[in-house]
Amino acid sequence: MIRYGFACKTIGLPGAVQTSLTLARTSHDNLMTASRTNLLALKAMLRYCQQQSLSLMRISSDTIPLASHEAVHFDWQAELKPELAELADLVRQSGVRLSMHPGQYTVLNSPHSDVVRRAVADLAFHAEFLDAIQTGLDSRIVLHLGGGYGDKKASLERLRASLAALPSFIRQRLALENDERIYTVEDALSLYGEFELPVIFDVFHHELNPPDHGDMLYWLDQAKLTWNTRSGGQKIHYSQQLADGRPGMHSQTISMKPFMQFHALLGARDLDVMLEVKDKNLSAIKCANLTWPDLPRRNLTEEWARYKYYVLERSPQGYAAIRQMLKSDSPSAEEFYAIIENAYACDLEPGKAKNAAEHVWGYVSKATPPKEAARMHKDLEELGSSLAPLARIKRRILSLAEAQGHDYLVNSLYFYL
Repeated sequence: MIRYGFACKTIGLPGAVQTSLTLARTSHDNLMTASRTNLLALKAMLRYCQQQSLSLMRISSDTIPLASHEAVHFDWQAELKPELAELADLVRQSGVRLSMHPGQYTVLNSPHSDVVRRAVADLAFHAEFLDAIQTGLDSRIVLHLGGGYGDKKASLERLRASLAALPSFIRQRLALENDERIYTVEDALSLYGEFELPVIFDVFHHELNPPDHGDMLYWLDQAKLTWNTRSGGQKIHYSQQLADGRPGMHSQTISMKPFMQFHALLGARDLDVMLEVKDKNLSAIKCANLTWPDLPRRNLTEEWARYKYYVLERSPQGYAAIRQMLKSDSPSAEEFYAIIENAYACDLEPGKAKNAAEHVWGYVSKATPPKEAARMHKDLEELGSSLAPLARIKRRILSLAEAQGHDYLVNSLYFYL
């Protein structure tokens, strides 16, 4: 079985917006408020994963802002104990496999001791957070091997020394990942025998930075040997290149055709696949639906409820085509997402944008005060020839939908994409 998940944030999920803090704003009250907000958002995301049958998710490293910063003194485990206990209960109920992935500055093989010291502190926070919400050891902290610093062999030796010196509560949580420039999957695997750290095979990074021998499936299966009953089933990363971006930049969405080719290559393997993509949960649901044998019809109708006004805004022809397609007894997921992708590729045009905005405005217009309605009509008129008022129109309609209790609209991707 192949399961798909997403990283850190959700698109278009009310109640799941996370916040951050700068060092200058780290008062005790601000730390408490931001942390509680983020923990509530995390709970909303876990419930969403349950509802959508998504089996894995990455937790943002900023859930407790600046938790490992040496200038911040915040006993988050003690002060947020009730919230963490509630979250732990939800983690158990959901069955979602969690992970965390420290950022680019968490480097264990730096030649500078202060960088390594800060990296260890950051990894300690990640391990403590996963422990605090009582996840099993299949919930991993994903770590790149680090920099090359002009001498890859010496840098690997420093990494070995740092890994050996780590407290066991950190090391038992780690998984190593190949990167797109320096360290291949073969390099990551070379550390397994000494430390028994499972290897995350990043498919995209492998395409950019492969070892000198062996194809993708060979290295995928070599990485599988590093996973066991303690660390959980094999986990990999999958992403696609952002068009016109520098090599290694992740795409806005997972394109169906190359994804389906990749999925076919995997065959009957059992895998957890973390998608690294800018539209996060949307691509995760898309990939799960595309690969779900005998996909329930309701999955596409629920998807359509969220996408329909976004599609109408960009492709009225696509809007009509999906409406017609969903009248059949067995609508095709591939046909559905092909139309969605075509809409993604369409440029916004004032006339089409006005037509969609007027359609959505109709749901809230009757209960809108006359003065505000007059402003909206003025903006809608301008939208017929210019896209300038579109963002303002969407903000107003979303605010009205929230105030009037139109959950159907509030959940529409029209407002978020």
